[in-house]
Amino acid sequence: MREAERERTPPPGQESLRHRAARVLEEHAEEIVEDYERRLERAQSLLLSGEGVSRAGLREQARTLLRLAAEALRGRERPELRVGEEISRNQEAAGEPLSHPPDESFRAGLELSKAALERVLGELDLSGEPPGEVLRLSLRVQEAIMDHTAREAMISHVDYLLAKLTEVQAEERRRLSRELHDRLAHSMALVAQSLELHEALAGSDPETARERLHRAAEAARRSVEAARNLARELRGSEASQGLELALQNLLEATVPAGVRTKISFSGDEGHMPDHVRDQLYMILREGIRNAVAHSETEALVLEVTVSPEEVRAAVTDHGKGFEASSGTEGVGLASMRERAQLLRGEFRLRTSLGEGTRVEVRIPLGR
Repeated sequence: MREAERERTPPPGQESLRHRAARVLEEHAEEIVEDYERRLERAQSLLLSGEGVSRAGLREQARTLLRLAAEALRGRERPELRVGEEISRNQEAAGEPLSHPPDESFRAGLELSKAALERVLGELDLSGEPPGEVLRLSLRVQEAIMDHTAREAMISHVDYLLAKLTEVQAEERRRLSRELHDRLAHSMALVAQSLELHEALAGSDPETARERLHRAAEAARRSVEAARNLARELRGSEASQGLELALQNLLEATVPAGVRTKISFSGDEGHMPDHVRDQLYMILREGIRNAVAHSETEALVLEVTVSPEEVRAAVTDHGKGFEASSGTEGVGLASMRERAQLLRGEFRLRTSLGEGTRVEVRIPLGR
């Protein structure tokens, strides 16, 4: 049970301005919520189009915020909660996961504050109230709503990052599965098949049997090399020994021998936090893999420039390019764009048929 709340009530027969404002919030909550939703539509809020929260959920959150604001205006006090406890309690109350960026929550909170304040000022007779008291009331209404909006933003941000972390982990597992299948399983299957044929033909056709044994040995050597390259790439994926070295290892492990490569790296990696370095590596890795798999290029250029303010990077191929005007992106490009956005960065794609492809990313490094 929640601890009993204490309420400071006004003197008998006299209702304070704040108490009257609280009554307006309670009695006109539905009108305020409808106005709030219209404001979000006019502002083209991502909360109405993004995933993770429904319109019904948004309306219920708004009603909750109005109720809490009314309680605050009446002077009700609750024991202070630690941030973690507050987030956990609000998550349970929300009833559904939130995945929108936290700045959208703050913008929505401001729109709800405007809708609530406009209704309060329109319903109350403030002609006899001192201007200073009206101003303090306005600030108190906004403060009461935004205080709880900040906690909702914490929830959305935590949920958003946890969801993306889960997606990244799943993506890495799928990639490792594909690599094991494509690089090792096929070669080992050839080894097994060739050895079986060698055994079957050893007595009747020794020459063909020796040929099959030779094929098995070649396939086994390719499997060993593939395993070594995969291990090298996995070690490099941590980028713990530096981004430049990790990218060099990646090019050696994944780019075919017939493709010329060039890497240009300038600046001090020390300006990059570890999480930025690791995510940037995965963005560039996906760009290189896309170029190798789809571009049919004969040359690949990788550029990275690090400064105290930002890091810029690009992967350029001179392959066949593709038509990007359709507005659709494959999983790889979508993953690169999303990783850049998670780091507050920018992602750009430049491509056209017959002209090659260039992907660019810029990530701010300001704390």
